[in-house]
Amino acid sequence: MSNRRHEWISKRAYAIWEEQGRPQGRDDDHWRQAVAERNALERTQASVDGREVLVKFRPKQPKPEIPHHDWVNPSSKVG
Repeated sequence: MSNRRHEWISKRAYAIWEEQGRPQGRDDDHWRQAVAERNALERTQASVDGREVLVKFRPKQPKPEIPHHDWVNPSSKVG
């Protein structure tokens, strides 16, 4: 592994660790994710900062649930 590649992966793994709230015992996961992101950068014509690749690997936020208990169907009103 080249020094430049290793440095990039190391910095990215550290950034992932910080983004996830600095959890203990997840360093291997963060390293593997950083390697995957770097590999994706190298396979694509990504921009220098690689924003489009980082977005791909960002965890997706869960969609908020719509409360159904207050739902009223206008066609079912009696009156």
